Amino acid sequence: MFPIQAPADFHIIAHRGASAYAPENTIPAFDLARQMGAVEIETDTQLTTDGTVVLCHDLNLDRLGHPDLVVESSTIDDLRPLDLGSWFSPHLYGGTAIMTLAELFDRYGDTFVYHVELKGKAENLPDAVHDVIQSTGMEEHCVITSFDYQHLARMRKVDPNCRLGWLVGEVGEEECDKAGKIDLLQLCPRAGSVTDEMVELSRSVVEEVRAWGLGGSNQQVADLIHRILSAGCDGATINWPDWITHA
Repeated sequence: MFPIQAPADFHIIAHRGASAYAPENTIPAFDLARQMGAVEIETDTQLTTDGTVVLCHDLNLDRLGHPDLVVESSTIDDLRPLDLGSWFSPHLYGGTAIMTLAELFDRYGDTFVYHVELKGKAENLPDAVHDVIQSTGMEEHCVITSFDYQHLARMRKVDPNCRLGWLVGEVGEEECDKAGKIDLLQLCPRAGSVTDEMVELSRSVVEEVRAWGLGGSNQQVADLIHRILSAGCDGATINWPDWITHA
């Protein structure tokens, strides 16, 4: 069943690192993605109360073993001591710490293309993420994505040249109109909604169509991969980056 062959230019993006095999958004997950040959990764960003951009998907840390702790109501010193690996495997990943965006760039440099999602709710998150990207010289290696259109619009005002992708459920005329207004590089529909017609419509306003939401049973994931490849998508985020390979 795996790996499934994709065209040579298809973007295989390790979702929060190799997050099916190691705790998401952590060094083990990103290291493993690199060992698997991934050259593109996706990660989630939020902003602490003291202005540090950290890598975390959930707004609170209940799922990761720390009930009632809200990332954007915490300082980096509050978050540093937390064990963000034992929820996945105490034996293999106990004691794994949170990463900052600056630390991610420092560790991996230009070995990855980074799909940086603006996940948090803080109004100044786009500015803070942009500052980290600029200060580390990673502008050419980043694509900024979000479900929040206002975050993307803010990022476009901050940087007229950055590459932006909008995460949506599906693409219609309204999404295409809004994409054109802020000059998006990507429209990123949920994999299960992708059709040939949707990809064709998206390409009338953006260069790339990148899918997300490859989940479920092994067979369901395989079916979704075949679906987006058949429809002509340009890439996808996937928790199992070894399940797709370039032909």
